[in-house]
Amino acid sequence: MEASALKEQLLLFRGDDTLPSDVENPYEVALHMLRHIGSTDPVLRDELIYVTFATWIAHGVFSAAQLREILYIAIDDEHLFYRLGEQRTDSVFTRTFSVLLIPPILSIDRQSPFLNKTDIERVQERLITYLKEEKDIRGYVEDKGWAHAPAHGADAAEDLAQSSNIDRSGLRQLLVALAVKITEPSTVYIYDEDQRIAHAVVTILRRNMLELHDIASWLDALQRSNTRGTQTLQETSQQAMNVRVFLQTLYFMIRTEEAEPFTFVRREIIKVIDKVRL
Repeated sequence: MEASALKEQLLLFRGDDTLPSDVENPYEVALHMLRHIGSTDPVLRDELIYVTFATWIAHGVFSAAQLREILYIAIDDEHLFYRLGEQRTDSVFTRTFSVLLIPPILSIDRQSPFLNKTDIERVQERLITYLKEEKDIRGYVEDKGWAHAPAHGADAAEDLAQSSNIDRSGLRQLLVALAVKITEPSTVYIYDEDQRIAHAVVTILRRNMLELHDIASWLDALQRSNTRGTQTLQETSQQAMNVRVFLQTLYFMIRTEEAEPFTFVRREIIKVIDKVRL
């Protein structure tokens, strides 16, 4: 199905509360949506394909087997890893909207499990690699809409961290991968990336599976990241700003939490943040 035909069809669904009441095979439509998930048309990509996927998944339109297949397609080499490593090209939209399919599918799995430990480990491995290797960190792209890789990746990490199949080691690996995005040196985030990443970190902490020394080491590593000798002064300053803003956001997000590890984290942030030099 051509993009124009798909857009026309999805516009009809949107007028019908986005539920395919008269569609013979919604899964076939889903496969077409996956083929066009990286469209540079922001209406088709964001308002139609993504919203339709999220709505249909939440309303149980797909079977468990179909959801699992959609998940595996979303994280394959032609979607989540499509031309991974490129910067400032349109390939970013395929990656960043593929990763956005992970949260609604994992949400259904938490309500009625259909993914096994191997499935979750596969998602974990792919997502961690993606977070570490995604180089295009643009937020809003003029005429093409949201790319927003750090935020979308953090949303997926937040949902994955809630899985009962994620152990302490998996949570540590997610923190390390998120740190790559927190310590971005090429630009200063201006599209609430700090908020989205902090939400993921809070979810990881809320599992209360990490040792306190794991958390302390991770926070300390954030402030030490701006000592790399290969960066320009501008890159070092931008990186320090991203780290500082993230730590401030995290602190205020957990400021009313009285249980551990949150009281510990607040104390550690106070220790670390003064060491982050702009």
